[in-house]
Amino acid sequence: MEWSKDVPMRMSRNVALALVAPLTVAAHLTASSPQVDAKVGEILAAARQALGGEAALSKVQTLSVTGATRRIMGEREIAGDVTLDFVLPDKMKRTDSFGIPGGPTMERVSVLNGTEVWDDSTNRGGGGFMMRMGGPGGPGAPGASGREPTEEQRQRMREAQAQRMRNEMARHSLAFLLRTDAPSVYAGEAEAEDGKADVIEVTPLGGTAMKLFIDQATHLPLMISYVGVLPRMVGARGGQRPTPEEIETMRREPPQTAVFEVRYSEYKKVDGVLLPHLITTGANGNVTEEWTIEKFKLNPALKPESFVKKGS
Repeated sequence: MEWSKDVPMRMSRNVALALVAPLTVAAHLTASSPQVDAKVGEILAAARQALGGEAALSKVQTLSVTGATRRIMGEREIAGDVTLDFVLPDKMKRTDSFGIPGGPTMERVSVLNGTEVWDDSTNRGGGGFMMRMGGPGGPGAPGASGREPTEEQRQRMREAQAQRMRNEMARHSLAFLLRTDAPSVYAGEAEAEDGKADVIEVTPLGGTAMKLFIDQATHLPLMISYVGVLPRMVGARGGQRPTPEEIETMRREPPQTAVFEVRYSEYKKVDGVLLPHLITTGANGNVTEEWTIEKFKLNPALKPESFVKKGS
């Protein structure tokens, strides 16, 4: 899917305010506070009711989400489509199709299947991309001077990929269905010109801590923030893949971390559940991705074998 460069990324008022003046946490309660559990429970109960009620949310066991994305990576704008398939609590398939207008396109499938992870990609159009998600030894980064990675490096890649996928699934489960079994504490109140939000800090076991912002007036999830690694991409030129020198340079560069803010807006009801249809991601105060969701499917018939890599 192609986007016109003349059309700017849409931002809700909350997103625009956050980029000018980030929300600030005004207070903090520790896990030892006796009010924490009751406070978090009260906030989440009101939020679940706003999304459609406990009965409607608890019925969702599988979920499929499809939409168009546009991303800013360096000086490039990349348009495409994303489909997410979930079988709760531990299966997720992400299918990305993206490309540069007039240039190569790529389809990448990334899967979390319980404790296993795998991915696959296909390039079309006489070129290709290589996306690096982490630091040295991260996925897509071969050994020194373009040599194949060692088995130890491959294992680190798999572990890093699995953790990223678990973190992503935890964020989506929390944002879409307010579902988590992770420790959660009340982290205070955030304030912007158009309202206030309660902030709950959620820390999945072995995962990355995230802050969930819930609007005090509507009780809807507004944002999830977390610290992550900025992805970087090397693209093919004239149909030629990146040189070993380019790959090695990228591999040696230290990872750059940022505070990511994922904003949820344009809520619409789907089979009795209120779900966001515009998701805007920013890092370090800049919008990096806009995802316009075209369709949610609640409880689609997703087969377990679709999460297993062919030939394995």
